[in-house]
Amino acid sequence: MQEKILVGHKLRRFRQSIDLSQTAMAETLDISPSYLNLLEHNQRPLTVSLLLRLGSAFDIDLKEFAEDDSAALSTELTEVFADPVLAGERISRRELQDLITAAPAAARGVINLFEAYRKVRAELEVAAGDGRGGVETNNPVERIRDVLQQANNYFAVIEEAADNFRANATVDGTGHDDALMENLVGYADNMLGLRVRIIPVAVMGSQLRRYDHHRREILLSEALRRPQRQFHLLVQLALISQSEWLDAECANHDIEDAACRSLLRMTLAGYFAAAVMMPYDAFLEAAKELRYDLDLLGRRFGASFEQVCHRLTSLNAPTARGIPFFFVRVDDAGNISKRLAAGGMQFAKHGGTCPKWNVHKAFRTPEQLLLQAAELPNGQKFFTIARTVPRIWSRPDEPAPEFAVALGCEMHHARDLVYADQLAQIKGATLDPIGIGCAVCERMECAQRAHPPVGHDVKFDGPMRRIGLYDLGLK
Repeated sequence: MQEKILVGHKLRRFRQSIDLSQTAMAETLDISPSYLNLLEHNQRPLTVSLLLRLGSAFDIDLKEFAEDDSAALSTELTEVFADPVLAGERISRRELQDLITAAPAAARGVINLFEAYRKVRAELEVAAGDGRGGVETNNPVERIRDVLQQANNYFAVIEEAADNFRANATVDGTGHDDALMENLVGYADNMLGLRVRIIPVAVMGSQLRRYDHHRREILLSEALRRPQRQFHLLVQLALISQSEWLDAECANHDIEDAACRSLLRMTLAGYFAAAVMMPYDAFLEAAKELRYDLDLLGRRFGASFEQVCHRLTSLNAPTARGIPFFFVRVDDAGNISKRLAAGGMQFAKHGGTCPKWNVHKAFRTPEQLLLQAAELPNGQKFFTIARTVPRIWSRPDEPAPEFAVALGCEMHHARDLVYADQLAQIKGATLDPIGIGCAVCERMECAQRAHPPVGHDVKFDGPMRRIGLYDLGLK
């Protein structure tokens, strides 16, 4: 079955940009003008075969052209109009979709303008000293998330740097290397003049890693498991010896703010560490061979469950792609500490995630895999895998932080995952209705709703009380 792509607005914009009539373009593509009109209004999908025909007839970037960004724009616009300052506008979801379809650039302009407004508002609240603002002012985390999103979490420069590092460090490039830690320690000593030491917790305290510049030592806490020791050592080696491409990537993404620059360098160093531990070609080949068995991949490459999940989201090389996954990590209060919105999934920038998503249930069954077939209000279907990650060591008298991670993909990719076999016929599996966030979710009958959605009134009926918190009046 051919993949269906709904990008009519892009097709229409492109045709208008080259000053071509519908009749002329239809003749070039060997289709009827009426069919082209249906394509431009998303009444018919742009099939892969027609997309290839378009690419051969016109000078366009097929990858960029085929990416449907309407879902992301819809989520962000809905968040904009969910703000109390715009609550009186009563913009329907259909109107938002019409704006996105007709003028996506204008939609992005509205989003950018609102983000600028939010920033100024937060700064004014800080200046006023009312204690409400400041959380989102110049937020480096969101800025770096945007960088990763724009790059689709794939950095060819870093992949090449990791391959070169493995060769220079005489590390096996297949991923089957049980002596990785020993080789890394030897490389640090022989090539960089650095001593690597495993230090007792009594000395390191809460520190997991520390670089002593004067003594030329990299200190790693004994609390770290072996995959974590390898990862932290590689991160530190990247920060010490890979500054050239780290600085170049910061410049390429126009990162000048000191906090953002520091966070991006750390993030890319982590990407480098994962690429060394799980080299691209070998890891992709193994992932396909093992049908993305996360546990076996971790055992083969000496990586943790979270490291494997994170690495799977980066297999987006143009000539060798894996399954497009999205990834999220949450704590037991529902706060998101990591997210990569690849694979068609959108996350709300503000507020938490849907409580019906299985990642929140993972804390009830620690280290047990939870599988879920889910559907968003817009009809998108996803297959997700969720599990808690092992706790970081903590003192007996201190509670250890708890996290759960979720890895997911669009449903049509699920057949390539070993886990889909556990569901009774994936096509006939029961789909759990989930949302992106309460403010942008259209599901009216939800007992776990925490906020009313934009564009709907809250009604309180004295003689009656529903299971859910809100009784929503339809427009």
